[in-house]
Amino acid sequence: MDSDEQLHWKINIKKWGCELGFVAIGFTSAEPVDGLDQLLQARIDRGLATPFEGKEVKQRIDPKAGWQDCQTITALAYPLPYTLPPQEGEGVIARSAVGEDYHRVLRQTLNRLVDIMRTNGWPGNLRWQVDTGPLVERAFAVRAGIGWIGRNQQLIIPGYGSFVVLALLLLDREIASDRSISDQCGVCQSCVEVCPAHIIGKEPFASKDCVSYLTQSKETLSPEECKRLGTGIFGCDSCQDVCPHNQKRLKEEQTDLSPFSHRRGVDLLETLNLSKREFQERFQVTAAGWRGKAVLQRNAYLAMQNVQDCRLKPWLSEHKKDKSIPPIISSYL
Repeated sequence: MDSDEQLHWKINIKKWGCELGFVAIGFTSAEPVDGLDQLLQARIDRGLATPFEGKEVKQRIDPKAGWQDCQTITALAYPLPYTLPPQEGEGVIARSAVGEDYHRVLRQTLNRLVDIMRTNGWPGNLRWQVDTGPLVERAFAVRAGIGWIGRNQQLIIPGYGSFVVLALLLLDREIASDRSISDQCGVCQSCVEVCPAHIIGKEPFASKDCVSYLTQSKETLSPEECKRLGTGIFGCDSCQDVCPHNQKRLKEEQTDLSPFSHRRGVDLLETLNLSKREFQERFQVTAAGWRGKAVLQRNAYLAMQNVQDCRLKPWLSEHKKDKSIPPIISSYL
């Protein structure tokens, strides 16, 4: 495509994307991300990466490793829904895991964008990924100029913050890249100070020690890790809640207490006692559903221990008597 046609598609893809609800869209080349291979390999070599992270580094940094025809990466950020805060003593679900599973929402929205592009004569092929693909979405989003990586490892979008989920749209046509923006964290240490795991600000980032990962891990947690969970049931927003760049969004969330907002709080005993049907109705449709019922029950048990919930002792007595304690909890007795 010549420069005029590139500009035409850039303007329109951004316009159509914004109309579909994306809060930031940018373009970058399909070249590998400089220096990211060394960082990823260092995390792998030092045992700091989670099992969810791919070990084939080239696949994670080079779009052409997965699709040779790729010429351009479009990075898109979609907002997480507004939520209602948890009540005292409730278990906490991160914003990314309330409401309809964001993977499904993003795939549907990307499909609509692709349909619009094709209806308007997009001349090439395309592919996309939402979170579970091999490419490191945050790295390409930074290079596409939609934000920067904060100390807390989150992509922060100027004027909006970090409560977004990311997608990449891969194109086999060249579109001029957008300019990246500089880091705007400055001297702020808010996320460093509040991190339950005390891992922010240290390099390489120990993602396997992050509370968000621990709430999803099926491995037996150490006593220190159990305490670190606090009342976390799935995910962790601690470092994002204190970020200055999220305060505008948080104020809007606190003043828009719509009955349709999703609650981040869950009753600990109800979560511990989840039946298969209750799990399917309450969690299966969310981004927490993929990990299964047992992990959520374990986290509810540990949270009840952490807050010394008076309902835990009778629960233990009853379930020890009839030998119905879930296996995932047995190792914590």
